[in-house]
Amino acid sequence: MEDKELKLLHYKILEIAEYFDTFCKENNITYYLMGGTALGAIRHQGFIPWDDDYDVFMDYTNYTKFLKLVDKKLDKTLFYFQKEKSVEWPMYFSKIRMNGTTFIEKDLVGRSMHHGIYIDIMCLNNASSLIMVRYLQYFCARILNSKSLAEKGYITHSNLKKLAIVISGLFVTTRVKSFLLRLITIFNNSSTYLVGHFMGRAPFFKTSFNRKYLGKPRYVKFENLVLPVPQKVEEYLKIRYGSCYMEQPTEGVKMEYPSHAFIVDTLKSYHEYM
Repeated sequence: MEDKELKLLHYKILEIAEYFDTFCKENNITYYLMGGTALGAIRHQGFIPWDDDYDVFMDYTNYTKFLKLVDKKLDKTLFYFQKEKSVEWPMYFSKIRMNGTTFIEKDLVGRSMHHGIYIDIMCLNNASSLIMVRYLQYFCARILNSKSLAEKGYITHSNLKKLAIVISGLFVTTRVKSFLLRLITIFNNSSTYLVGHFMGRAPFFKTSFNRKYLGKPRYVKFENLVLPVPQKVEEYLKIRYGSCYMEQPTEGVKMEYPSHAFIVDTLKSYHEYM
């Protein structure tokens, strides 16, 4: 994606991010920038320059509250809520997409769904203090992710991922999915000192961290906005990206995070490309 096109995309994402931030404040929902978005906020005071992604997470209590309110209160003239675990979107996180725009990913070309520019909203699950139980939560999430990717039509060049997607597509039934999800979420109504983002792409030892790192949101500059990051965001980023997270990555590392976009249009609806 060319720099000018990426900049225009960033402007649209910021419009969604600003609306989402206001929505959460008005409804007393706590959320935090996560992953590369949190890293961008701390290292670049905005987007990582080559990134076309924007991710937030919430703990289970706030995510559940968000799901209950968003269908009722979202401005549907401007935005579309793409709910997790739906026929349209089988993944285990949700999206808010902007109407009248286009962001079509390679593995979603031709799929009947809303393809507007979006932000991702993830749920943190409570994690066991026992490493083997926590790994079971993580392993179950990997299986569910593979099943969801199979349903979504995910394209990959990795033979291992292809095999996992084929196997999960064949053998993970609706009943198995429910069982695996129960194992992942089994501690969500308990008090645990660890939380985990098991449904993301991070390897096991980068998925879980101390709940105290979240704390009261700390507001930092993100482009033209001021947005919340975990109170101890530096500790979170050390777990997620290592102690040298403030250093600029090599070109090789950048290549590990390719653009999500195949067709992007900030002015036209995806309907014109279907």
